Amino acid sequence: MYHIEKSIKNIINYSFLPDTSNIIHIGYGIDSNYIRCCATSIISFCKNNPQENFHFYIMISNLDEISKNKFHLLAKQNSINITIYEIDISFFKQLPSRLAFPLPTYFRFILPSILKDLDKVFYIDADVICINNASEFFNTKLNTNIIAAVPDTIDTATNRNNDLGLKNHIYFNAGVIIINIKKWNLLNIFDKLIKEILTDPKKFYMLDQDALNLILTQKIAYLPKKFNYFNGFYPWHKDSITNKEIILLHFTSSPKPWDLGWEVSSMSNDYNRDLYKTYENQTPWKNASPVYPKHYRRLRIYSQDLYHHGYYLSSIKYYILYLLTKLKK
Repeated sequence: MYHIEKSIKNIINYSFLPDTSNIIHIGYGIDSNYIRCCATSIISFCKNNPQENFHFYIMISNLDEISKNKFHLLAKQNSINITIYEIDISFFKQLPSRLAFPLPTYFRFILPSILKDLDKVFYIDADVICINNASEFFNTKLNTNIIAAVPDTIDTATNRNNDLGLKNHIYFNAGVIIINIKKWNLLNIFDKLIKEILTDPKKFYMLDQDALNLILTQKIAYLPKKFNYFNGFYPWHKDSITNKEIILLHFTSSPKPWDLGWEVSSMSNDYNRDLYKTYENQTPWKNASPVYPKHYRRLRIYSQDLYHHGYYLSSIKYYILYLLTKLKK
């Protein structure tokens, strides 16, 4: 059995909750690329649920002093608790990772061990924002289930179930999960997940999400998609759900709302175009510049999107940058 205490390098507490009763516990696992959106996710919960007492937990390998000060200010200004766990990733380096899924994606595995004295925690991906009151979500009953989660898209579910050999299983997205901490730890879910991944790493294309589906099958309470609505995958204009019904909006696709290219992307529409920025501008990260594409293919897509919107000179500029960046690879 692995003892998570070995991986915790530092714990930082910013405590400003005036009332410590009936606390909602929400956790995030991030790297440095997701700091600003994690803060945005936090503020979105606060603004849409002013009646709740929140304690947020952030697991990250390294956090710079500027960001620490900003999280301190975020906690103080909104009368919430924020606990930051700086994690040594040495143990996780033995696990597979991809560009879209860096090693901190596994941090959700250790959250129940860190918060072992609690009954329930809400794990939220940092690219999820709360856009309406979430009382119904917070009041979810897990009963005998280990987690609650939202089913993934049909195509993803079919492909992943086939590759994992799962039968009679509804494949879920791990971006929003409610964890029964006592049951998770009692059944040693962390150890089972790690053992399964190390046995056949190539099988887990979706990494931690695949492993969670494999280990937790038949122990899941399924939630309606309004609690993890996939921006870009569900066509809003063809869907029966309305903007007012969506509780948690998950920016699963690229570009993200904080990326260069978001405004002209097909992922962006009249409703969601400025939605993320509205919340980010209520954090100490307000007015932050868009993030430049980290992969040359994103430059090509950005160039194409600019062209389709009639920005021809800018399109040419970024296509040239795409070619130059590609040549360096």
